[in-house]
Parts: sequence; structure tokens; C-alpha cells
Amino acid sequence: MEVDLHIHTIASDGTFTPEEVILEAKRRGLKALAITDHDTVDGIEEAKKKAQEIGIEFVQGIEISCNTQDYEVHILGYFLNLEDKKFMNELEELKKARDNRNLKIVEKLKACGIDADLEEIAKMAPGKIISRLHFANYLVEKGAVLSKEEAFDKYLGKRGRAYIPKENFPPERAVKMLSENGAFVSLAHPKLVVNNDGIIENMISNLVKVGLNGIEAQYGTFSPSDIKKYKKMAKRHSLLVTGGSNFHGANREGVNIGDTGITYSQFRLIKERNAGGKL
Repeated sequence: MEVDLHIHTIASDGTFTPEEVILEAKRRGLKALAITDHDTVDGIEEAKKKAQEIGIEFVQGIEISCNTQDYEVHILGYFLNLEDKKFMNELEELKKARDNRNLKIVEKLKACGIDADLEEIAKMAPGKIISRLHFANYLVEKGAVLSKEEAFDKYLGKRGRAYIPKENFPPERAVKMLSENGAFVSLAHPKLVVNNDGIIENMISNLVKVGLNGIEAQYGTFSPSDIKKYKKMAKRHSLLVTGGSNFHGANREGVNIGDTGITYSQFRLIKERNAGGKL
């Protein structure tokens, strides 16, 4: 693929630095990419600088973690305006909510007989964001589980013994906040939200009302029939298609930058739709 619009760095739960991401994207022949760390923009300046140095188009992005009813929903934002103080303040509130959630996860793990130490877990997170993936790595290192998959199955996933839902942050709020920032807004990997077309279709209808611009229809684990289905959904709602690898480095094995994404002609449509956005 020519453009990868879903990449994570050490600023959240990836294992590549922003600079390493840019260099790898260039090595793999990409024409453009976005860094979309979870709930943070901390890696953007480093990536932007390197992208300008080596001549690859760079999009300032983010992936905001949301929840609605029993579903985890992720919202992607592109062409962010980092001079927007209201937006930056909202990101700080998201970080505080994540910190509170992490404290509750620690308490639940302790109730399960696992002596989790948040300071030790923080050392496994090079950036300011401590995610459940860092908890999973910690549980593997301590021998509480044999793999990250087991960590999520037994403790950290929705049905896990130490699961704590995200504090109330509906996707409508994320879409609105990104739209007000001037960003292009896309629903990330819809099939991973719920494999129910009716629920997704209804969710998309509601999100369009507050500023949704696209659907991540081209995603690594989607089958050709999935991609076709979500492309049709996008067309029905007058939305554009986004796509990306969801690269996390060593934290998501078997996935490389550019494995999945969109063509440059698709990317051009996004740029045209987001006329106020800046690379």
C-alpha cells in the first residue's frame, strides 16, 4: 500500500520511536503515513521533523479510545491542529481518566493475588501513556501468565477478572471534539467494535450527525468481503474510506508498516475533503 493511516509509536503502546516509524515507512516505499497514538500527540513533533527531512508526507493523527454501552469504540483523527488549546486540554483530561483507570486495574489485580506495581509497569512504557498492553507485558514478565493473549483473556479483556471499563467517553464526544479541531474523523476497524452490521450501521448514522467523515474499511484482519461491506457502508453514508496496518512494532507481531492501508488516490480524496487540514 502507498499510505498507512494507522500506526502507533512508543508514545502510546508501540515499540518503535516516531523517528524509527518514519524511517521504516520510507524504507518500505510508502508515500504518506499518519501516526495515530492512543489518546496522545506526544510523538508527532519528532515524526513530523524526520518526515520533512527525508521527504515523506506526514499526517498528524490520533486514535481516541471510547466506550458506549458494552462496546469499545476507537475514533481516528487526522490533520490535527495542535495549536487548539481546547483540544489539548481535552487530551489532558483523557490522560487523567486513563491514569485513574490504571489505578483501579492495579487494585483488581491485587485482589486476584497479583502484586502489581504501577511504578514498575510505568517503566515498561517509554511514553506518558500506560495501556493495557503494558499491563499484559508486565504480567508475562512476572510469570502471572504465559502470553499477552492469556493476560487479556484472564485479566485485562472485557471478560477478564481485572477489567475496568473506560470512564464514560462516548464516541460522539470524540467525533465532535475532533471535528471542532478541524480534523478528518474516521471510525476505526468497525468489525472489531462488534460483528453486527445493524449495530454498526446505527452507530455510524449517529456519528455522522456530529461530524464523522470516514470508515476504516481497509484493515489488516478484514477479509475481502469485509472490506467490500464496509466500503458499501461508507458509500451509503457519504463517507470516505480510510485504512491502515495498526502497527505496534513488537507489541503486535506479524504486522508491518504498510501491510494494509489505502492508495494515494484514496488519500488525495481525504485531503480534498479535509480542505482545512494541514500536513
